[in-house]
Amino acid sequence: METLPYWKRPERWLAFFLTLMGVCSFLAVIPVPEFPASDDPDIGSVTIDEAVTFLDSLRDEAIGVQAKGHWTALLPPILAVMVASFFRSMVFALLTAFVAGGFLSFGLNPVATAVLSIHDFIYKSLTSQFSLYIFLFLFSLVGLVHVVSRNGGLDGLVQGLAKWANGPRRAKVAIGLAGLILFFDDYSNTIVLGNTMQKLSDKWRISREKLAYLVDSTTAPVAGLAILSTWIAFEVMLLGTEASKLGIQESGYSIFLQMLPMRFYCIGTLIFLFMSSAMGRDYGPMLRAEKRAAETGKVIADGSSRLGIQPSQSMEPEPGTPPRMWNALLPILVVVFGIVFGILFVGFSRLQGTGESFSLLNITDWQAAFGLATNNPNSESDAGAMRILFLASVAGGIVAFVLSTRQKLLTPSQTLASYIKGMPTMWMAIFILLMTWSMQKICHNLGTSDYLIALLGDKMPPWSIPLFTFLLAAGVSFSTGTSWGAMGLLIPTILPLAHSVTSLEPGYEIIFYLSAAAILDGAIFGDHCSPISDTTVLTSISTGCDHIAHVHTQLLYATTTMALCGLVGYLAVGGSYPIWMFYLLFPIGAFLILRFVGKPVSRAAT
Repeated sequence: METLPYWKRPERWLAFFLTLMGVCSFLAVIPVPEFPASDDPDIGSVTIDEAVTFLDSLRDEAIGVQAKGHWTALLPPILAVMVASFFRSMVFALLTAFVAGGFLSFGLNPVATAVLSIHDFIYKSLTSQFSLYIFLFLFSLVGLVHVVSRNGGLDGLVQGLAKWANGPRRAKVAIGLAGLILFFDDYSNTIVLGNTMQKLSDKWRISREKLAYLVDSTTAPVAGLAILSTWIAFEVMLLGTEASKLGIQESGYSIFLQMLPMRFYCIGTLIFLFMSSAMGRDYGPMLRAEKRAAETGKVIADGSSRLGIQPSQSMEPEPGTPPRMWNALLPILVVVFGIVFGILFVGFSRLQGTGESFSLLNITDWQAAFGLATNNPNSESDAGAMRILFLASVAGGIVAFVLSTRQKLLTPSQTLASYIKGMPTMWMAIFILLMTWSMQKICHNLGTSDYLIALLGDKMPPWSIPLFTFLLAAGVSFSTGTSWGAMGLLIPTILPLAHSVTSLEPGYEIIFYLSAAAILDGAIFGDHCSPISDTTVLTSISTGCDHIAHVHTQLLYATTTMALCGLVGYLAVGGSYPIWMFYLLFPIGAFLILRFVGKPVSRAAT
C-alpha cells in the first residue's frame, strides 16, 4: 500500500491548524502592547526612483510602528517548528515562516513586503562576507572529502581507527573524542568531523541521526568551554563590559574562568554523550533510528531528505587503490593547523597594529589574538575567522591534490573532477542555511527576544534566578536560532539583577557567577537544538542526515540533559548546595536513565 506524503494527509492539516490555533490563543491572552494601526499607502504606478524612495519610507514606517515584544513575534519560529514537525519538510517550514515574518515585519502590502523581505533578509545575508566565506568553506571542504575518498585515504583512515574502534560503542567514543580535539571553532569542528567520520559510522551501522548527535554535541558545548576558541572572545567581551558597568573589579576573562565549573549544561552534555556511547543504550526516537540502522543496515531512513554530500560511485576509490591513511589524515591536519595558526597569525598582526605585545606563554594574549581575529572592531563587514577557515580548506585541498597525483592514485583531471563533483550536492544545503539566517534576522526585526524577556518577573527568590535565567536563555536561543544573540541580549539584562541580589542578600554571592554561566549555557542549548540554528543545519549538512530527523532525535537527549542540569545544577547550587554535588548527582542520574529507560541495540555482524 502506497503511503501518502505528509502534506496530502487531511488529518495532519487538521491537527496542525488546531494546534496552531491553540498556541496562538494561549499567547494572545497574555497582556502585551498592541500593534499600532497604520494605513498602507497605495503603490500605484511609480518610477524606479520613486519606488526606491517609497520602499525606504515604507521600511522606516514598518519598523517604526513595529511593536517590540508582541506575541506575534513568536509566530515565525513557531510556524517553522510546527510545519517541520507536522509535514516533515524543512523547505516548506522555512518558506512558510519567511512569508509570515515578512508580513509581520513590513505590513500586508504584498509587493512592498516581498521586495523588502528579499532585500533585507536574503540579499543582505547572501552578500555578506561572512556568509560568502561559509559557502566557500563548505564547497572547498566537500571537494577535499571527495578527493580523499577517491584516493583511498578515507578507507585507510577508517581502517586505522578500526584497530581501536573495533565496535559500535568504541566508534561512537572515538567520534566524540575527535570532537574534543577540534575545540577551537564550532563551524570547523562540525564540518570537518561530520564529513570525515561518515565512513567509520557507516561501517558499524551507526545511524546518521546518532552521528549527527555526536557531532553536534561536541561543537558549541566544547567551543563554549574551551579557554581558547573563537567563542571566548565574544563571551569575555560581553562579561567584561557588563562587569565594568556594574563596578565589579574583575576582567571578563577572570569571570569566565571562575564560572567554568558552573557550566553545567555544556559539561553535562559531554558526560551524557560519552556515557550513552560507552553503555550502548538509547531511548526514544534515537533508539528507533539505531535499531533501523543495526537491523537493516539502513543508516538513513527511507524517504529522508538528506543535506550535504550524497553517496555516489564518483566518491568510491578505483579497485586496487591502496587504502593509505595519511592520504586523508595529512590534508585534514593541514586544515586543522591552518585554522589554528591562521587565526593566531591574524590576531597577532592586529595586536601589533594596536601597539600591544604578545607572548606565546601568556594564555590571555592567545585569547586576545583569537578575539581580534574573530571579531575585527574596525570593520563591520569583516568575515572574521571564516576567511581563514576557507583558506585552510583550500590548502588542504591542494595537499590532497598533490598526494593523489604524485602517487599516481588519480590523474590530475580525475582529481579535479572529484573535487568539483561534490559541489552540486550542496545547493539545497546552502538554501536551507540561507533561510535559517533569514529567520534569525526576522526574529531580531520582530523583537522575538524582547517578548520572551518581557515574561521575566522582578520578584523572584534569589535561589531561583539561575534556573530561570537558564530556561529563559534556552527559550530565546531556541526561538531565534542564535546563541550569540541570546548572550548579547541577556548578559546586560540579567546580570544587573543577579548583581543586585548578591549585593543585598548575604550568602548569595555565587548567584552572579551562576547566572552568568546559566546565560551562556542556556544560549548554547537553544543553538544546539533549534531547527533554525546555523550550527544545527551545518551538522545535518556535514553528516548527510535528514535535518528534521536530526532535530527530532537530538531534542529528547538535549532536554534530558537540560532537566538534569537544571535540577542538580542551577537549582541545587543556587539553593546553596556545593558545586561538587552536580558532579556526583548528574552522572548517577544519567546512568539511571540510560540503564532503566534506555535499551541496548543488537547489531548484525558487519
